[in-house]
Amino acid sequence: MPILLYKDLAEKYGFILAGTYNSKNGMQWESSEKAARAFMNDSRLRLSLDNSRLYTCGFSGGAIVASMVAINIGGIAGVVTCGGSMPTDHPLKQPFSYISFVGEKDFHYVSVKQLDKMLDSTSLYHQLIVFNGKHQWPPATSLEQGFQWLDIDAMRMKTMPKNDSIIKSIQDEFVKEAEDWNKRKNTVQEYYTYKKLLNYLHDLDVVNKYADKVKQLESSDALKKYLKVEETYETGEDKQIADFREHLSQMDQNWWDTKISTMKKLIKKDSTSPAALQTERMLSYLSLVMYMAASQEFNSHDYRGASYFVGLYASVDPENPEHSYLSACLEMMTEHNSAKALEMLKEAVKLGFVDSRRFQKDSNFVSLHNTPEYEKLLKEIASKPEKLDMTK
Repeated sequence: MPILLYKDLAEKYGFILAGTYNSKNGMQWESSEKAARAFMNDSRLRLSLDNSRLYTCGFSGGAIVASMVAINIGGIAGVVTCGGSMPTDHPLKQPFSYISFVGEKDFHYVSVKQLDKMLDSTSLYHQLIVFNGKHQWPPATSLEQGFQWLDIDAMRMKTMPKNDSIIKSIQDEFVKEAEDWNKRKNTVQEYYTYKKLLNYLHDLDVVNKYADKVKQLESSDALKKYLKVEETYETGEDKQIADFREHLSQMDQNWWDTKISTMKKLIKKDSTSPAALQTERMLSYLSLVMYMAASQEFNSHDYRGASYFVGLYASVDPENPEHSYLSACLEMMTEHNSAKALEMLKEAVKLGFVDSRRFQKDSNFVSLHNTPEYEKLLKEIASKPEKLDMTK
């Protein structure tokens, strides 16, 4: 999916994108390292590469693997992480640049931001890009800044000739972005944009006037107030997550419905406030937790428990098609109710379910294969384009 999502950017900036099909979350580092070495060797044999400009990229758990490849194996000029952090307790074999992306509603948002602040005290060139989204690959419009970062860093490291027109283009782009935030009286985003400009052009251009602008904004009451409020909410985020874990199996559907309703009302009141964004992250976290809990109950053949967590999953993340799909599975497993299962499958398709391969291979629906309703659903799913931009 990321290769399809970013292939046009790769063409634009002259990069080769390559990915593995068999690496996944839950693998021990020894297995991941073995796969990474084999993958990198295979890429070198198949492709004509600039060995001074090799980069790794990963999402969530893959972000850790991408970082570990650069830290432990070496030979990597830069790391791009999305929705995940980098281990900080390993010595670097060689320095590399680091750019990270995270959605402002991603439950990893706080840990990614904390890592970025920690890297401020190191010599590692780094940048954090926050986009409007949850725990997902960033949209191509955001990740383009990652390709720009890698080119700019290559100029800084003299593995790519310095290109003044590219530097000016990036400078103009960020200045315009900052000025747009200024016109909207958004001091916080104006500040972060000027900081980004300084990080990009460090050692490449005279940026004194932008450094002065950052200092000026740092002294503004609006920024100080926002950062203080944000820090207060971020500090309490780990405690909220611990509370949710504690209540996961202790509270009934009514307790959760009340809790979720209160959270959604807070978001509706002011969706851009630190409190609302934190609540969005909590809901995003709960969505994943409910899915994992339901999956565990399915694997244990505890269908009553699975039904409970699927119900909570639907309450937390009603626009996600997965809870409807799992409900259809439950109907076939426990009640053999094909009519109800088809109803839930239609709901899943309506919400955006597009995995026709999974639908065809799912043993729960074998008895439906020859029915007109199943054939109609299969055609509808197959006709839908693959969902690439995860923000839509």
